[in-house]
Amino acid sequence: MLNYLRLILHSLSAMAAAATVLVLTNLAGGTLAQWWGFARGGKGRLAWDLGWVIAGGVLAVAVATRCAPAAPRRHGLVCAALIAAVTVYAVIELGEDFPRWFCAGLLLSVPLQAWLGTKWGSRRSG
Repeated sequence: MLNYLRLILHSLSAMAAAATVLVLTNLAGGTLAQWWGFARGGKGRLAWDLGWVIAGGVLAVAVATRCAPAAPRRHGLVCAALIAAVTVYAVIELGEDFPRWFCAGLLLSVPLQAWLGTKWGSRRSG
């Protein structure tokens, strides 16, 4: 029973680490955009932000996969499914405020995030 509880806590920790990486990556992208003088709004800034959202998703899935105590690919896919759910919700709620190409990029990039993240997270060093 204690081992099962440890496994669950480790699994939840892997997902929390993935969420943290996702948020920090997006914050880094926003901070770099400000440092480099990107104006808020506009196609250039939206493309920049989309790239950082995708990078954050890839890194989050990789961390969930890498830190998983068991079934690493399943952890990565669960992380990607959570990202997909949040993305769909965001597009439904905020979609009219953003261009269609941006919303399409968000939605269509989720499989790429899942694939790259699980691939990178599954690599074993040594």
